[in-house]
Amino acid sequence: MKTNSDTQNNTDTEAAALPLLQPGECGSLRVVDINDNGVWLDQGLPEDLFMPWAEQRRPREIGQYETVLVYRDNSGRLAASSRIDHHLDDRPAGFQPWDKVSLLVFQRTDLGFKAVIDNRAIGLLYKDEVFRTLRVGQRVPGYVKRIREDGRIDLSLQPRSRELTDQLERQVLERLTEHGGRLDLSDGSPPEAIREAFGTSKKAFKRALSSLYKSRRIVIERDHIRLPD
Repeated sequence: MKTNSDTQNNTDTEAAALPLLQPGECGSLRVVDINDNGVWLDQGLPEDLFMPWAEQRRPREIGQYETVLVYRDNSGRLAASSRIDHHLDDRPAGFQPWDKVSLLVFQRTDLGFKAVIDNRAIGLLYKDEVFRTLRVGQRVPGYVKRIREDGRIDLSLQPRSRELTDQLERQVLERLTEHGGRLDLSDGSPPEAIREAFGTSKKAFKRALSSLYKSRRIVIERDHIRLPD
């Protein structure tokens, strides 16, 4: 007779037997073996996932992680590819400016970062609009900033201006409360300090401070801001 514990154990075993990525999904998998035919990746199952040499974007070593898409090859078997932009559309339909999306960073370029959008398309984050540290393989929430005339998508990690200002206002007030009503940043602080503290541009930060000041929720001093007395 099965007990509740047995049922739970069976459920846990079944859950553990699922692959880390399903066909059509993207993510980072660990390299566990390399041979003359290609690379083998840990997919969370007894049988590893094969990535042929032709589907590799860069050389990998055992123990490293690679960001891949899982697909079915011509024989119907599951395989992996790190040439994600060869499999997904970079001129997709169905997106609108400022749609909120899930992003998976998969490649650094001279312009910024290529990212997978909702497991079905490719977009670009421009490096001069990224105000936080990003790494390949990282999942982050983001937004469709614009759809270019050629159909390609530009992305943003931050919402549109008004929404961003509201978000930053809340963050500033929360940070002030956490630090006893004072924060050693002001509208004259270096962009690097603002980026490190809030992951945003100086322009956006100043806009939020101005809004808070006008509504008398903060006091702006030369080298810091504080809550009103």
